Amino acid sequence: MQLLAVQSKQAFYAGCVGLALMIAPSSSLAVMVEEVPNPRQANRGWVSDTANILNAATEKKLNQTISQLEAKNGTEIAVVTVPNTAPSETPKAFATQLFNHWKIGKANSNNGVLFLVSKGDRRVEIETGYGIEPVLPNAQVQRFARFLIFKPLHGC
Repeated sequence: MQLLAVQSKQAFYAGCVGLALMIAPSSSLAVMVEEVPNPRQANRGWVSDTANILNAATEKKLNQTISQLEAKNGTEIAVVTVPNTAPSETPKAFATQLFNHWKIGKANSNNGVLFLVSKGDRRVEIETGYGIEPVLPNAQVQRFARFLIFKPLHGC
């Protein structure tokens, strides 16, 4: 009986150690808003793929398409992938904080859009400035997401 208790205690401790080892790597994937590289400052592009889920061709196509839209109507669109949105309360909160931190969109027209893909949360968040509606109605933003973001993600 005493041997069974010792074995149970050892199994419990082994389980705790195993759980700690599984949790430790995922907590290192936590990303703070300030740590996400702004592609406009880094490489003059529009895509920041910190989760490494886009291939080079997809990233190039996204940058070209967004650059054409920006040249046509001044709209600024950022596409961001992150491994996880922790320690933010929610992926939506992370998207809002990042949108405001980067100041996406022209200040006088508030015409920015952020597409955030959080791999670990399995979420996509879309954050838009108030001034974007006349240029890109919500339905068009969703179509843009479906065909230019989601479709390439499935093909990566």
